[in-house]
Amino acid sequence: MIDPASIELADFLATWYGPPARNAEDLPDSCNWLPTPLKKWHMLTSRWDKRINFTTKMLAPERIRLAGDGTAIFMIDSTGDWRWCFDPVNPDTVFEAGLHEPWEKMTERMSQFLVHGTVREAVYGAGFGMHALSVPDDILRAIIAPMEQVGFDEWNWPEPGYRILMGEGTLAIVAESVPGQPGWDVEIGAFEPSALSKFEDVSGVDWRR
Repeated sequence: MIDPASIELADFLATWYGPPARNAEDLPDSCNWLPTPLKKWHMLTSRWDKRINFTTKMLAPERIRLAGDGTAIFMIDSTGDWRWCFDPVNPDTVFEAGLHEPWEKMTERMSQFLVHGTVREAVYGAGFGMHALSVPDDILRAIIAPMEQVGFDEWNWPEPGYRILMGEGTLAIVAESVPGQPGWDVEIGAFEPSALSKFEDVSGVDWRR
């Protein structure tokens, strides 16, 4: 199991998106109230021209506002149906909820949450990738054999119970095809096409690109 604390975001971003294009941009003073890990994330990612988020959207720091319930939404999913917020009174705590649903406290602190989200998005933003649907248990074991799971805590979105794995030049997300039923959906991303060959060699998988 890979400890999420061992993932250095600057190195991770450079590996998956190439070297940064510029120095970090300072945030305006109006953003001083935001959680420190969130401010650092925005300053760090401002160094890259490339898109970092694909299935979620981070609100620009200056657009984050305090809502009537005392929370501040800082991230939404690509459909706008799921949201993440923090409480300025305890800014390292993250909450999640579907649209019009009550907030639920997450077990990840803000710093780990941001690492989790960045790694997850890289699977979909990788230069090379493929996916397979309804993979049986035995074939899944063969697919993920060269990889190691990252010990992230669970999110309810996009579905509970998904796993993130890392391997040499590769990332993967594994989730149940239908909750409670056999079969797994597997999404793999790589920053070089040659890194996918070991997965293509696994028999019985209908890979799609």
